[in-house]
Amino acid sequence: MSKKLLFYKAIIWQIIGLIWISLLSYFWFGSWGKSILFSIVVMIISIFIYVLYEVVWNKIIKKYEKN
Repeated sequence: MSKKLLFYKAIIWQIIGLIWISLLSYFWFGSWGKSILFSIVVMIISIFIYVLYEVVWNKIIKKYEKN
């Protein structure tokens, strides 16, 4: 999978995550403003962690496929 496609895949997944994190954090904070801000911060961090995870995973898989 290309890194560009991987990045798009991560963004779509984070949009889905933004929705459910916003709903859950609304119950925690009791405020839509705080909930949305919290969710956006989590989303941004998660995108980069997810891309890093996929890159590392693909390197591990390729290493074992060669053997």
